Amino acid sequence: MIELEHIIKNFHSDKDKNKNIHAVNDVSLTINDGDIYGIIGFSGAGKSTLVRCINLLERPDSGSVKIDGVEMMKLKPRELYKARTKIGMIFQQFNLMPSRTVFQNVAYPLKGMSKDEIKNKVRSLLELVEISDKENAYPSELSGGQKQRVAIARALANDPKILLCDEATSALDPQTTGSILQLLKDLNKKLGLTIVVITHEMEVVKHICRKAAVMDAGRIIERGDVFTIFSDPQHPVTRNFVRTTSNLSKIETLLKDNSPMVKLKPGELMARLVYIHADVSEPLISFASRAFDIEINIILADVEIVAGAMVGGTVVIFNGPRDKINKAIDYYRSKNIRVEVIQDAGA
Repeated sequence: MIELEHIIKNFHSDKDKNKNIHAVNDVSLTINDGDIYGIIGFSGAGKSTLVRCINLLERPDSGSVKIDGVEMMKLKPRELYKARTKIGMIFQQFNLMPSRTVFQNVAYPLKGMSKDEIKNKVRSLLELVEISDKENAYPSELSGGQKQRVAIARALANDPKILLCDEATSALDPQTTGSILQLLKDLNKKLGLTIVVITHEMEVVKHICRKAAVMDAGRIIERGDVFTIFSDPQHPVTRNFVRTTSNLSKIETLLKDNSPMVKLKPGELMARLVYIHADVSEPLISFASRAFDIEINIILADVEIVAGAMVGGTVVIFNGPRDKINKAIDYYRSKNIRVEVIQDAGA
C-alpha cells in the first residue's frame, strides 16, 4: 500500500541559512495493505516529517512515494488533491474547528453531496466511532477522547484507504489512550484500513501495531515485527525505548541504592532472563529449581502479551552449587531465554 524509497527531506536551519537539517535521511519503507505499522522515535527523530511525506504535506527533496502503486511525486495538483482524499490523518491536538458542531466538523470534507447524503454519512461515521449522542455539541464541550473520536470520524469521511496517526494519543490519559487504540484496531478490521502510527510511546506500539520501524536522526535504525523489536532489540536507541516500558530496568536503581533486595550472598548469581522467541510458555522458574536442585528467587518480573506471545522476563538470584547454576543457565538458553548476568558473588 505504501512504498517509500530513498526519501530525503532537508530544512534550512533557523540560525544558519546555509546549513541543512536532515529531517529524513535516505529512508526506504514498505507498509503492506491492511497493516498497522508503527514509526517510533524520540523527539526530533524525523518521524513526523516522514509521515507527512506519505501524503506530500511535506514534499521530499528526493526519492519515491508510491501509494497503492501510484507515484505521488509525479501527480499534477488536481490529481494529488484527489489522491489525498484517500489518505486520512489525525493529530495530537485534534484540529477541530471550535465554531462548528461535531456534525459540522465531520461534514466539512463532504463536498458535492446532497444534504440527505451528508446527514446519513455523518451519522453513520459518528455511530462507527461511538459518539452519536454528541452530534450537536461543540468541541469545547467534549473530553479529549471524544474530540479524537470526532477527528477520526472526519478523517474517515472520504472513505480513505490509509489513516495516518501523528502522535494521536499523546494528549490523552492512559485509559482514554487505550480506548482510542482499541477503536483504531476495530476500524482496521471493519474497514480494512492501512494505519500508520507515529509515536514516541512504546506502549502505543505494543498495544496496536504489528510491525514497526525505529527512527533516529532522520534514519531508520531498526525495523521488524513488534514482538522481535520488544523481545530482542538490536540498536541502543531501541533498547532505550524498550527499557522505558519495562519494570526490569528498575534493577539498576536498586543496585545504585544498594538495596538489601539485591545484596548477594557468597556463591549467588543475579541474572536477567529475557524471552527472545514467541514460543516460550513453560513454567521455567519452578521447573529449573526442581530439576537442578537450586533456589531461584525472583526479584523483579515484567511479562505481558504482545502480538499473541509473552514478552518480557524476570530478574532472579540463583543460589546453589555453581555447576548446577550453570546447568540451569544452559537449560534456559536452550529454551530461547537470553540470560544476562548482572552480578556474580563468585563460586
